[in-house]
Amino acid sequence: MREIDEHEFEEQIEQRPRRGRGSVFACIFLGVTVVALIIVLFITSRGGFTGVELTSELDILSASKVMGTQDGFCAYNRDGAEGYSDDLKTVWNISYDFIDPIGRTSGDKCVFADRGGIDACVTDSTGDVTTLRMPGQIREACIAETGISAFLCDGGEQDYIYLYNFKGEKLLEIRTDVRTMGFPVAIALSPDGKRLVTSYIVIEEEQSCRVTFYNFGDVGQNYSDKIVGSFNYEDEIIPYITFVDSEHVCICAEYSASIFRFREIPEELAHIDYEGSVKGIDVCDEIIAIASQDVGSAMTIRLYDKEGKTLSQAKTNIAFDEIRVRNRELFITCSDAFVIYDRDGDEKIRTTIPYRIEAVFPTGDSDRYMIAVPGKVFMAQLVRGTKEEPAQEAETETEASPDDESTTVTDEALGSEPEQEASEAAEGQIEDESLNG
Repeated sequence: MREIDEHEFEEQIEQRPRRGRGSVFACIFLGVTVVALIIVLFITSRGGFTGVELTSELDILSASKVMGTQDGFCAYNRDGAEGYSDDLKTVWNISYDFIDPIGRTSGDKCVFADRGGIDACVTDSTGDVTTLRMPGQIREACIAETGISAFLCDGGEQDYIYLYNFKGEKLLEIRTDVRTMGFPVAIALSPDGKRLVTSYIVIEEEQSCRVTFYNFGDVGQNYSDKIVGSFNYEDEIIPYITFVDSEHVCICAEYSASIFRFREIPEELAHIDYEGSVKGIDVCDEIIAIASQDVGSAMTIRLYDKEGKTLSQAKTNIAFDEIRVRNRELFITCSDAFVIYDRDGDEKIRTTIPYRIEAVFPTGDSDRYMIAVPGKVFMAQLVRGTKEEPAQEAETETEASPDDESTTVTDEALGSEPEQEASEAAEGQIEDESLNG
């Protein structure tokens, strides 16, 4: 065997074909490309929306209020109501003559009542309407997804709660004594129509508020007036009661909130105290949003699940008009500005339009929304762009003046991520980060 010295061995190695180097470079290039693509998609999905384009509009009833329904929204005023789909098509319309109309919805069911009067009506997505006449003056009304409606009526020294089915047949009459129960404030009916919760102001030696739970099922038949539970709140008023689902209810006082599981007998799952007063609340899709006043002008918006567990929270300086939860997204409206957080708690869009915003509703398209303004509803398409070269927005969109506090929105989140802290506000008007806490 011929011996090979060290120098000859190295020459033979250098003369051999270098296999695999091109493959390595190709893999590296592919990897870098994939990472870059992921980053681009991440940035686009997190902060790509810079404004809205108002693509179409619909004239609605003048001087009307709007409410979200199962597949769209409805508008109502003193003369009647109209229902619309999420593509701005008229679905139904009804007429009535009310002095002070109340409107409430659940699913596709709607109830309209004349506060202080005795007339009411119920309808659904088909436009079928049933008219009702109460024995006493109506204080409040609500409706269940099943079409059962409840009315709280003033009868002098005694108040009455009436339940009707969708055909207009009276199902139940409950009498309450003002001297013992107090003066009614709020009322809520479960989606299945089997449970009712009311709040009353009780004036004795000190003012308090009493929350009463009614069960219209088999268990409630064994209790007087079907009252299966009652709780007192000292020195507080309960202005807001809503069912999260058929078995969970949120009760919101001036400085606290309670979550109850109400299957047969009410059971308190969570009680939350706030340093400041509650300024806004909404419930939808088993998500509870509550905004409470902090020190100064700041507020904290917290999202809870149906058992009272905190999902996320954010501090904000927005002097908002309303907060809403729809399709697990959070909507904050303030004069002509609005902010939307997606279901992950990240800011999706914030911008302004040259109208006073009354409500923002989702559609079946995650990038399209309905924006209700006085006398009109616009279809708004979210527009993508970059901060250096903003996307072309609708010609009607305006930029708020720095001195105009009603249209300038600022926000500071808790537990925000670094890339969100570095992001700039769209159109230089709004600063904000995510709801992730």
